[in-house]
Amino acid sequence: MRKKSVLALLLALVMILSGCTLVTKDEEKDNARVIIDVNGETVDKQTIVSSVRSQISQNEQYNQLFQAYYGYGNMYPTDEATVTSQVIESYTTNLVLKQKAAALGMDQMTDEEKAHAEEHAKEYYNSFLQSVISAYLPNSGLEGDELTAAAEKYVADNAIKTADGRFTYDDFLKTALENEAIEKLEADIVKDVTVTEEEIKADFDAKVEEAKATMETDPDAYGKNVMNGAAVYYVPAGYRMVKHILISVSDEDSKAADEAQTALSEAQDALANAAEDADKDALQAAVDAAQAAYDEAKAAGMANAKAKADEVYAKAAAEGADFDALISEYSADHMPENGYAIREGSALFVAPFVTGAMALQNVGDVSEPVETAYGYHIIKYVSDVQEGPVDLETVRESISSSLLSTKKDELTDAAIKQWIDEANVKTFLDRMK
Repeated sequence: MRKKSVLALLLALVMILSGCTLVTKDEEKDNARVIIDVNGETVDKQTIVSSVRSQISQNEQYNQLFQAYYGYGNMYPTDEATVTSQVIESYTTNLVLKQKAAALGMDQMTDEEKAHAEEHAKEYYNSFLQSVISAYLPNSGLEGDELTAAAEKYVADNAIKTADGRFTYDDFLKTALENEAIEKLEADIVKDVTVTEEEIKADFDAKVEEAKATMETDPDAYGKNVMNGAAVYYVPAGYRMVKHILISVSDEDSKAADEAQTALSEAQDALANAAEDADKDALQAAVDAAQAAYDEAKAAGMANAKAKADEVYAKAAAEGADFDALISEYSADHMPENGYAIREGSALFVAPFVTGAMALQNVGDVSEPVETAYGYHIIKYVSDVQEGPVDLETVRESISSSLLSTKKDELTDAAIKQWIDEANVKTFLDRMK
């Protein structure tokens, strides 16, 4: 089921602190103006403004992480108008759900539910205090209970609060209990949701047809899915599974080649940047010597790798050899547990590897070392892959889980929309200016 956006937003704001500042009387009145009113329960401008600033700051951090790890950012909005709309919607929805849960008696907790809420309250309260310590008491010299007490005193003395106004443990507990009630409410909405066999079969058939269409335009799609661990619904013709042992150039030989390459680059730079009156013949001779040394270092590394590959091949080709054990012991590649799905002409692997894999005649055959830029590959023909739709049972659980999640989301969204429509909701966006 989808992450509950309301709770996620409010809890995410715990770590963002806002201290008390001196304001004029007019500013105080402006900050106290109501922005959201749900059946008489209100949220003021100061809370919305603080939450918007906090959310923008957090979204900027998330975007930086995405940029650093995946090479692209801007996954989360950072413009004030969009974030303000999202924050107001979240607060509105949260108030409606909280009131609905109370009306249905779901705010009455069992001992187990209270304990669960208290656990969350302590977790978020301690995170809040740790934020205070990091921001305001980093060099206090205190530890343990004394440090906690000092942080709590600093919070009280300086009116340090979360963006949504919490600063005491009781505040955090109140929110945790409200969230527990909302979670009970949302669980009650979907308690009777099920997925039928007909729905599973229909979804499977649709996914099979979609996969067939994809593979007609991208024959390597099946191989990509296997390599990435993605769900597979259809297998095109011509695929086989292979495993390999990669014997690459040793670290020692790679280091020697890298050093030789550095020396070659330095010699080439010296020639390219030489003064007019420099001895160009001598500099060219240095380049030639460095090139020869580099070529020799590379050749020596590959020769050593080939010798090692021949040794491992003899073990792999021996009767009763445990190929998987040899992979674990010798291979420099981290391939999927079941190996690689490969076909004639595959663009997912370098050509010599494809040629070597497809040249094997029978399941169980093992190739002699195949040279590529990565080193030497000892390839085993593991199995054929039957053309056509996969067995429904291999994907039943993922299909059922996905359908169930979608149905629960849709039912929850519809119920929330109905409750919001029925509630007396007022928003005063003009006061945000």
